[in-house]
Order: sequence, then structure tokens, then C-alpha cells
Amino acid sequence: MTDGQTMAITGTSKGLGRAIAEFYLQKGFRVAGCSRSDATLAHDNYHHSAVDVTDEAAVARWIRTVKSHFGHIDVLICNAGSAPATLLLTMTPGKTLDNVLRTNVMGTFFAAREAAKVMMRQKSGRIITVSSMAVGLHQIGTSAYAASKSAIVETTKILAKELAEFGVTANVIAPSMVMTDAVDALGEAVIAKALNDLTLKRTLSIDEICNVITFLIAPESACITGQVLQMGLVS
Repeated sequence: MTDGQTMAITGTSKGLGRAIAEFYLQKGFRVAGCSRSDATLAHDNYHHSAVDVTDEAAVARWIRTVKSHFGHIDVLICNAGSAPATLLLTMTPGKTLDNVLRTNVMGTFFAAREAAKVMMRQKSGRIITVSSMAVGLHQIGTSAYAASKSAIVETTKILAKELAEFGVTANVIAPSMVMTDAVDALGEAVIAKALNDLTLKRTLSIDEICNVITFLIAPESACITGQVLQMGLVS
């Protein structure tokens, strides 16, 4: 599965995106990553670009660069995201909502659209978008974030229908809590409350998340598209 496979991932400077990139580099994949900042990964098979995913033209240039550098794009992971915890009634600045929607929804849309163009010509490809347990938990302070992650689900389901005839699948992974620096910063009380709302009362490991990704991108999973794979299960 890994021979010559190219995976493009948005948001690889830290957190889940970086961890996914490291995992698949270890598995022999060629990985193209992007983030607003410069590369934080050093590997012979890693190619990084400084890209703001809310910049439509920049995302298009990035996908063209990945295609030019590696020759093809087999997998796209739309991971880049913004997750502020802000009460709806006190979310005074519209720029907070604008940033969440632009990063999470438009960033995913731009990357998926541009990668899909490449994959349609290839007659093959896997697109995986990243939603969240926040969609079903209805937790205080997550209105903007949950709304953006709900939009990602619907966008991906429609994309799956549009790409089916080209041999390209599009699916959503919806992880529960992963212990990244951003999650750790929430504090023990917030983390405990979130975990209590899940069927699995624990955090997820990177290996568990990547196991699901590996399943979705396998040749044998070509029949799976337009699906949402929840990890942790919202109670």
C-alpha cells in the first residue's frame, strides 16, 4: 500500500496533523504538509509549504506544487482547523466566527476541491476530512466550532457523490479527544467533563486514529464513501 504513495495533509505544524504526518512517514509514505508556519518536521520524504488554507489561490498553488513534486496525490487529509471555546452570547467580535468558518469550512473546501481535480484525472484517490465529537455533544462554548464541523460533514457527503464516478472516495473521521498541546491547555476539569460525555471514557491515541485512516485509504475500502467514522462515540 505504501509504495510510492503520496499523502497531502493540511495543518502539519503541530497537534494531530503533525502526528499523522509522522505516522505515515514511518510507514514509508511520501508526505506533503502545509501550515501557516514553516516546517517543523525534517524527513527526506516530507515536503512542506507555508500556506494559509483560507487563501483560495494559495491552496490551489500548494496542490499544484505537491502534484509537480511527487507526480500524483493519492490521499488528502483535511486537518487544519481552528477551535476557539467562546460562548455564543459573548462572541462579540465577528472576526472570531469568521476565522473559524474560513479555516475549518473554507480551508477544507479549497483543499478538497483542488485535490479532487488531480484525483479525478488519476481516476483514483482518497479524501478524508476531519470533523469532531463536538458536533454531537452540544457543549457550551462550542457553537462556532461545532457548526463548522457539521458543515464539513455535509460538504464531504456531497463531495462523495460528485466524485464517485471517478473512483475517488470522500469520508469523514470524527475523533473524540486526543491529547495534543491544545487539548492539554483546556485543563483537567474541562477534559474530564468532555470525556464523561463519551461512551469511551478516555482519550484516543494517534495510532488509533491512524488505524481508521489506514482502513479508509486501503484499496479494499474503495466501496466506502460518504461515511462518518466516529471515534469514542458521543453518548
